[in-house]
Amino acid sequence: MKTASKTKSFTSTFRILFLCAFISCGILSKATAQKLTFNPKTTANGLIFGSFTFPKEKARFNGYYMLISYKSTDPKLVRKYSKEVHFIPAQITRMRHKGDLDGGLTYLFAVEKPEGEYAITNIRLFSNSGFQVLQKTSNINGFTIPFKVNKGEIQYIGNILFNEYAENGEPFVSYQNNFEKDLAGIRVEEPYVFWDAAKNDDTIKLSFDKAL
Repeated sequence: MKTASKTKSFTSTFRILFLCAFISCGILSKATAQKLTFNPKTTANGLIFGSFTFPKEKARFNGYYMLISYKSTDPKLVRKYSKEVHFIPAQITRMRHKGDLDGGLTYLFAVEKPEGEYAITNIRLFSNSGFQVLQKTSNINGFTIPFKVNKGEIQYIGNILFNEYAENGEPFVSYQNNFEKDLAGIRVEEPYVFWDAAKNDDTIKLSFDKAL
């Protein structure tokens, strides 16, 4: 009985340490992320920015990965220029969103990309319970938010709303334009970017390939 108790205690301690290490890596990565220094006059790329909003403070998943897909018939270029943007909630004491706006519900993002056609096409959801065999990944797709990146331009691509609690046929993904609000917020988060050159493209729309 004594041995079983020690084993249970060791397992619990190991699980806590593993989870803390995983979470700390996420926090450290965000805290030490290098600030953007994008200047439209001196770069060959373009810069996109926007926001990602959740409906509730309580997070259902350990990680959210929004895929920005590069449009090309060349698979090598697609792999090279496509990128996932990560949103990691707080999870040391409880699962809750810790974004930049709206009391933590909205995360801002900015990504420098080569010129070309892109689209947001997938949201990957990661669940972690402390052990690799219990980790789960799922994907929300069947939607498209297309946009273009132009050399030397700062382009707003909108506010993506992700309803992780959607049920009974409700859409997981919706879209709106919050240009002024998001621009004001990201000026604070990324102070070394020439945000006066930011452009608002109100022609960007969300379309569905199939019912979500």
